[in-house]
Amino acid sequence: MTSNQYTQSVITFDGQNDYIDFGKNDIGGVFAEGSSAFTISGWVNPLHLTNQATTYRVHNVFFARSSDRYSDNFEFGISEEGNLDVYIDEKIDNVIKTFGNGELTVGQWHFFAIVFNQGQLSVYLDDHEYTGSLTGSTLNRATSPVTLGATLHNNVYFTGQLANISIWNYPCTQVEIQTHRSGSLVGNEAGLVAYWKLNEGEGISAGDQTGNGHNGKLRGNPSWNFTQIPFAIAQSFNESEITSSSEEVIESVAEVVFVEVTTNEQAELQQESVQNDAPTQLTTTPKQKKQTRKQSEKSTDIQTPQIIQPEEEETKTDQTSQSEVLVDLQQPQTITQERSPTTMNTTPNTKYKILAIDGGGIRGIIPALILAEIEKRTQKQIFSLFDLITGTSSGGILALGLTKPRLNPTPSDSAPTAEYSAEDLVQLFAEYGAEIFYEPFWEKFLGQIEDIFIQPKYSSQSREEILKQYFGDAFLATNLTEVFVPSYDIEQRIPIFFSNKVEKQQTGSRNFRKLCLGFTLLDAALATSATPTYFPPHRIPTTHNTNGFYTLVDGGLVANNPAHLAILEAQINKRENKQVFNLEEILVVSLGTGSLTSVYAYNEVKNWGLLQWGIPLLNMVFDGGSEVVAGELERLFASSDQTIKNSYYRFQTFLPSDLEVIDNTKPENIRQLKALAHELIRKRSQEIDELCSLLTSSI
Repeated sequence: MTSNQYTQSVITFDGQNDYIDFGKNDIGGVFAEGSSAFTISGWVNPLHLTNQATTYRVHNVFFARSSDRYSDNFEFGISEEGNLDVYIDEKIDNVIKTFGNGELTVGQWHFFAIVFNQGQLSVYLDDHEYTGSLTGSTLNRATSPVTLGATLHNNVYFTGQLANISIWNYPCTQVEIQTHRSGSLVGNEAGLVAYWKLNEGEGISAGDQTGNGHNGKLRGNPSWNFTQIPFAIAQSFNESEITSSSEEVIESVAEVVFVEVTTNEQAELQQESVQNDAPTQLTTTPKQKKQTRKQSEKSTDIQTPQIIQPEEEETKTDQTSQSEVLVDLQQPQTITQERSPTTMNTTPNTKYKILAIDGGGIRGIIPALILAEIEKRTQKQIFSLFDLITGTSSGGILALGLTKPRLNPTPSDSAPTAEYSAEDLVQLFAEYGAEIFYEPFWEKFLGQIEDIFIQPKYSSQSREEILKQYFGDAFLATNLTEVFVPSYDIEQRIPIFFSNKVEKQQTGSRNFRKLCLGFTLLDAALATSATPTYFPPHRIPTTHNTNGFYTLVDGGLVANNPAHLAILEAQINKRENKQVFNLEEILVVSLGTGSLTSVYAYNEVKNWGLLQWGIPLLNMVFDGGSEVVAGELERLFASSDQTIKNSYYRFQTFLPSDLEVIDNTKPENIRQLKALAHELIRKRSQEIDELCSLLTSSI
């Protein structure tokens, strides 16, 4: 530990859900597959250490690129004993190494550096150096987000403070490590690819001082606190250019810093006198003998220290370079910071979270299973994870079911609870699909001609009876989360949107209607799923129209993928609240029911008429509409702008031709649809973990 003390703002993580998210970023290739060398250094102040660890046995993780066992790079944390846990996933093996002799004590600032050089490790903890080795020499492939303050793998969070975190694309020498420790980095050094001072003092982002754009977003609610630190922070190369002329005329007197500190209990003005002395050099006592205890695979290696002793010539060179860089810090200065008239707001803006579910008849079992997986991983009901849930047709039924309140709560329900879980609604499709799409035996002999030209394929009676069992007479206005369910009025020739927000009801427009007051979940479910040729339109009595009814059909005709409508709804909400809408302020989860793969060859269809085109045309309207929206949103969110990365998740699979129909309720078809959903979950498991972390954080 160094003896000099300085005062600055630092970031504090609460150990609950705070972290900084840098997205799926290999930080300029440093953490890319095949990378063989890097250096990470910085300062850490653990405020509380627990025995909670990831499955790699890394405790109290403060820096990681990790979210699941198949796409991890590294995890760095601190054990309860105050040692450094280091997990690196290299090409050959992935084991944990533990370094230290209890140096990383609670409530004190400690310098650390980790140097990886073709499988060889050098670890610096305060005045001690440790060495070790890994089996492989290069990093394995990884796609996980880079995070400070936590790992998304097992959601292990750090309680404490971090500062001056630097990432280098080469193995730094011992002398260079001493420079890092002195706090003399400015951001333009050769080989420095990312440098986060973490001293912003406010806002919802952590800036990269190198200009390389590796900025992070604050998740949860990290706080900024002024504190005493044992290191100086040099100005960035941009700041030094601006202030160099004024610094030349500052008199050499004791520095006085006025700092306004705002806490939950009080805001008080503190005056501190700080003497700026150059940081002391590292101890140069003789090296101790290194001891290494190597165990079998997945074992923990605890290394004993050697006191850092730079070579005499190197020490002299380093002292010269430090004196040049820190010349201004050796001259006492008087700096007065005026008291701010407003209280600092350290609460980051939260993202507006949208769930959008496509229509698809019995294929709605696919998004239902994905939602069941999200509930399983988060241990939370879907309604509590989103601000707006929208769905069309079968997706609308899911949206309504997931937000329907439990009208007769049990004594254990301490908070609002949804009547149905996603798993309950999986059973709606699996067990009652055959009754919803019930066709009397004698009607099957009339064939496709009557289905298309004479009458709908199915009566609404069975569908209404099943949905009545689930929704009863509950009114839309009682739903737990905002819902937005499209339909279409074939007599008024306008889109109809069902909402649970009474204040949003609009019935006077000639272009659209928003309905809430007096309308039931059953009305909305029957309307949005009244697919032409399959079911008759659903009529709802009303005084809004001169004919006395809304005559409604499947919302898939106008918005089978309602994600774009939900984004517009979020934008309208912002505007009505006199707020500016920014794309980075939303998180969109869009669930498909399977993309069609049937090919209609020109020579086959060129002579088709209405009979042949009937069902394929309807499928193309639904599927084509969904994919147009999905494609445009993918383009919208596929930006190099870091602020909107990880803001759009589309889960969709491809369907073989025999699974495309929306009314095939045979057990084998349902089994295959479930298998497709489970395969999609398996392939996208890491992204689902990432999404669950975002949904359960105060974003």
